[in-house]
Amino acid sequence: MNIKILENVILAPQTTFKIGGVAKFFTEVFNDDEVIEAVNYARENNLEIFILGGGSNVLISDKGFDGLVIKIKNSEIEINGCEIKCEAGVSLMNLVNFSVANNLVGIEWAAGIPGTVGGAIRGNAGAFGGEMKDAVVEIKILDITENPLKIKYCKGEECKFNYRSSVVKENKNIILIGAEKMVEEIVSKRKQNHPTDPSAGSFFKNPIVNNTGIIEKFEHDMEMKMRGDTLPAGWFIDDLGLKGKKIGGAQVSEKHANFIINTENASAEDVIILSSFLKQKVRDSYGIQLEEEINRIGF
Repeated sequence: MNIKILENVILAPQTTFKIGGVAKFFTEVFNDDEVIEAVNYARENNLEIFILGGGSNVLISDKGFDGLVIKIKNSEIEINGCEIKCEAGVSLMNLVNFSVANNLVGIEWAAGIPGTVGGAIRGNAGAFGGEMKDAVVEIKILDITENPLKIKYCKGEECKFNYRSSVVKENKNIILIGAEKMVEEIVSKRKQNHPTDPSAGSFFKNPIVNNTGIIEKFEHDMEMKMRGDTLPAGWFIDDLGLKGKKIGGAQVSEKHANFIINTENASAEDVIILSSFLKQKVRDSYGIQLEEEINRIGF
């Protein structure tokens, strides 16, 4: 066996939140063959699989994960004309830097977003009006229900991109291994308003809003027009004066209200209680039900 299976590995250091219990089994994979080998090991031993990339956008239970965690470490990246081909384990920041270094800019909106390309595509990450779906040409996947396992490719509509979602996120049997991206525009943007404290990234999805009173209040307060049919989740939390709200070691960031940060060895339970509190306050005040963007594992 080429891969190394470890037992009882603490997951907190593997996440940007720095929260999480023990994985019963854990392995790192560096290429397609090793991904297939890890999945076969899990199938042979009747283990549930959790795919871990950069560890952002995820909250792992304090009880850990009673299965096999497969950490994607494949990190090859290459350029062919105006296309970039990269593996799922490439960090999003490395992709941004690589595209800029090769005069292919258009994904620079992702600068500063933690995590890997695989995780960003899985959740169709976005910021400043850009989304991964606008850059992705084709993804490389593995369907763990197939026997024998075989690498496949999805293009365009097959990826089923939606707001913070994709076919990879909606189908737990699909593992994203790599992608090709097309970057075209030259734009210069830089994010300066996100906290540097441990967090999972943006915590709540931006809710769809059709209440004209709420929309008018947002546009008046922010001195800007609503874009599309959603409003920033952080605006609701900020408007309620809940920046800095703290439960245990979990706190609403003072810098950006849609970030919950780990300030003092927060537990997953602290985060869940704070999230529930925020959702209740926003629901009671605006009739808006916030939905978490992060993935809960082991609950």
